[in-house]
Amino acid sequence: AALGAAGRREEALDRLRQTTARRPPFPPAFREYSDQLAKAGRFDEAIAVAETGLQLTPDVIELMVDLGRLYLGRNDRARARSMFSLALAASPGRRDVQAALARVMVFDGEYAAAADIYRHVLALQPDDAMTRIDLGMCQLELADRNAGEASLRAAARGRPEMIGRAMHSLASA
Repeated sequence: AALGAAGRREEALDRLRQTTARRPPFPPAFREYSDQLAKAGRFDEAIAVAETGLQLTPDVIELMVDLGRLYLGRNDRARARSMFSLALAASPGRRDVQAALARVMVFDGEYAAAADIYRHVLALQPDDAMTRIDLGMCQLELADRNAGEASLRAAARGRPEMIGRAMHSLASA
């Protein structure tokens, strides 16, 4: 990670390649390796590394989430949904996994199902402004303008950094 951050990406990738070849497997090395590859624009390789890491350590939720995000980055929503669903089944209380699954649903136009998940996430963490904006966008898409606008106002209230995102959600719905 330090080598990559210092601009020595090829050296970092070489070290990570060596580390992921060792046994027993070290899941953080697979995560870092796939992340470094994705940052370098080598998405197919990043996916292959994350898949290998998950095959070797099938119970590591973070690898499932990383792989789901990589699939989503390649617009492979079916595989992303599958990976996020597996992660959620293995760890039902994780808000980040719930929100990632809801994002896939939004991309697929399943606004009602996504809104339900966002409401659940907000029940666990009511001050999550980003999730509140996502909920507001779903509500607007479902033609519940009053609820959508209320969600966007609540997300932006006291958080100037959220105003642009809230305005974008309102304008794009």
